[in-house]
Amino acid sequence: MATSYKKIRIAFIKFGGLAVGGSEMWLQKMAANLPRDLFDVDYFYSDIAPLFGTDYKHTDTDIHRLKYMEDHKVNLIKFHITAVDYRFHYHPWIGTDFWQIFNPKKYDIIQTIKAGPKEYPFYLINLPIVEIVALANRPDKSNNIAWSFHSSPWQRNVWLKKGGSEKRSSVLPAPLDRQLTTENYRGELVIPQNAIVAGFHQRADNNIWSPIPLNAFSQLQKSQKNFDWHFFIKGGGDKYREQAKELGLKNAHFLPADGDNIGTSKFLNTLDIFAHGRGDGETFGAVFVEAMIHSKPCLSHHSQTGLDAQKETMGNAGLFAVDEDDYTKKLNALFFDKNLRETLAKEAVKNSSTYSIENTVKNAMSVYEEVLRDPTRFKIKINKLTKTRDFIYSYAIFIIKYVKHYF
Repeated sequence: MATSYKKIRIAFIKFGGLAVGGSEMWLQKMAANLPRDLFDVDYFYSDIAPLFGTDYKHTDTDIHRLKYMEDHKVNLIKFHITAVDYRFHYHPWIGTDFWQIFNPKKYDIIQTIKAGPKEYPFYLINLPIVEIVALANRPDKSNNIAWSFHSSPWQRNVWLKKGGSEKRSSVLPAPLDRQLTTENYRGELVIPQNAIVAGFHQRADNNIWSPIPLNAFSQLQKSQKNFDWHFFIKGGGDKYREQAKELGLKNAHFLPADGDNIGTSKFLNTLDIFAHGRGDGETFGAVFVEAMIHSKPCLSHHSQTGLDAQKETMGNAGLFAVDEDDYTKKLNALFFDKNLRETLAKEAVKNSSTYSIENTVKNAMSVYEEVLRDPTRFKIKINKLTKTRDFIYSYAIFIIKYVKHYF
């Protein structure tokens, strides 16, 4: 690298940065695997806080993710946030000590992940920002946005059509681990070794619940009573458990979500079919890559949001359903047809070979080098009153809302 004579000083910054989630784990794995002879890495994170103006619930700091970072000797720096105000498009942090803890003079570059548009506090940092764009959203036109990573070509193309920069963006899939164990959960869940098991894993969030997988499995149970078929969900919101109870499902198994990579590998070893469902769709679908790494045939369905990048990600290793009836037919075919499962599994192994932590880190490092060839291109002028103004404005709104609510 052109900068090999001097370590690159990089700060990762994320609200709820040690949670279990695709976005957070992307950052965690990148920070953990950057070579320490070339990078000095600090990872700034907070626990969750109330979110004003939205029903979205962010998952909190996970002990497994904390241990992962500690095991990889990442320098963790925790900051505090009282609340995040989603009523403003840039989501200001209320009551934060971030500015007392973070010193921009100590760093060359900032790495984060965000929804897409301008977001607090990044537009207030006079350093090059490398962002991972988490959604197919409108671009951030701030001068300090040096590069925008996208998890899939599908998402990048949508973002480009909304005005994103082709010259300062690229595709960088989430870094994923190889198979970490050969164990499975069949013994613990009393699932016979010759039974056929479908299922998926997902963060514990009712906002992304899809009724389709369990509805389809219920239909198959009614029509195919003599087969030993099972459905297994690791994580997922409570709605899946409520749905299984309402449907009277037999052979439905649930385990809580956690950030244990070995547990995820163990879960995938339990499956014969990765039968996925998500109400809001996917902009990449790292869970499919994990499944393919474990040689699993895949199944997913169309989302009403139009976010269907998983079709591209699983490619010819999976089947894509247009609706619930189609999903039921395809799930039935996967349960019945061993040759179909084996054919898709072979393609899964081929597809997964391009995804690795090593490739992701290598590609990201080349972007950091490119950005830092001339970091002055991404300098911004920040009015000294900007931070104070934003804080007073957002906090005043908070106080007004509080007074109106209680008095």
